[in-house]
Amino acid sequence: MRHAHGGDLRRLAMAAGVTPERLLDFSASINPLGLSPAVEAAITEALPAVIHYPDPEAAALREALASYHGLSPEQVLPANGSTELIYLLTRALAPGRSLILHPAFSEYEAALELAGARLEHELLDEDHGFVPELPRLLPRLAGQDLVVLANPNNPAGSLIPKPTLLALAEAAHEAGATLVVDEAFIDFVEEASLKKELAHFPRLVLLRSLTKCFALPGLRVGYALASAELVARLSRWKGPWSVNALAGAAGIAALADREYQERFRLLVPRWREEFQGGLQRFGQLRVFPAVANYLLARLLDPGLSAPVLKARLLRERIAIRDCTSFRGLGPAFIRLAVRRPEEQALLLEALERCL
Repeated sequence: MRHAHGGDLRRLAMAAGVTPERLLDFSASINPLGLSPAVEAAITEALPAVIHYPDPEAAALREALASYHGLSPEQVLPANGSTELIYLLTRALAPGRSLILHPAFSEYEAALELAGARLEHELLDEDHGFVPELPRLLPRLAGQDLVVLANPNNPAGSLIPKPTLLALAEAAHEAGATLVVDEAFIDFVEEASLKKELAHFPRLVLLRSLTKCFALPGLRVGYALASAELVARLSRWKGPWSVNALAGAAGIAALADREYQERFRLLVPRWREEFQGGLQRFGQLRVFPAVANYLLARLLDPGLSAPVLKARLLRERIAIRDCTSFRGLGPAFIRLAVRRPEEQALLLEALERCL
């Protein structure tokens, strides 16, 4: 395994000495509502299609995504998860100097290193809420070919204020840099997306995912939103059939299921607030405010590290995300997915025994 990620159930279950289905997984930030019944029905209905090749360009999904976001199909590029697009971007754009805002998803750095980019790193300050500080950041954009950040941040869960993000987009545009904003978790705060600003920033790329907020990680459904010219350039580097028949059907059904979307936008913030309150009551965790379906916490006891706590909780058949591998964080940080209240209660009980 080259990079550390959450949700590696097989490996975690082996470490816990149980089968994967007996593990309570807080390491992967997947919508706690689970699979939408409408999506499950669409997958079942699409099963006969697996004996045929899928649409090479996922045209039906592309049109559904364009309609959902109020964009033209030429501004949408579906893919096999947003991770495929991260690697596609680095191949198609071949950036030289590239800046990553950390903490960040490890695949940004991996893809850029593979493409031979000259990497630079901006570490976001926890005392500033893991939000970019423009006076410090903007001077660093000069001479950059590519700038990558996530909004909301993963693993911090922080949201960049729209004025700050627009100022960053404007500065990147003036510097001639492509700005890549990973919006994998923006569905919980859709109004914060930069999708309406694409017409003003021809070098802006938004990475989106249906796997997180629609609980489809096993099907790998992601997409990019950008100018038609940039999408066309990326498309030339993308192979056919990267979205399979079941993933396409599931994606279209997920976008149409407005009732499910209303439920998770109502329930997940409520469950996250309850979870944060429960964690803070221990007095041994600094829990950072978040807008997504996960919480970042710092362990305040200098004698306790994230790897040790992770091992203790695995003995309780509970998995958490050890954030040691995130640049700028280290072994004092953990990330916890928001799950249903009864599951969160089990983790809080286990933490009381383990802390």
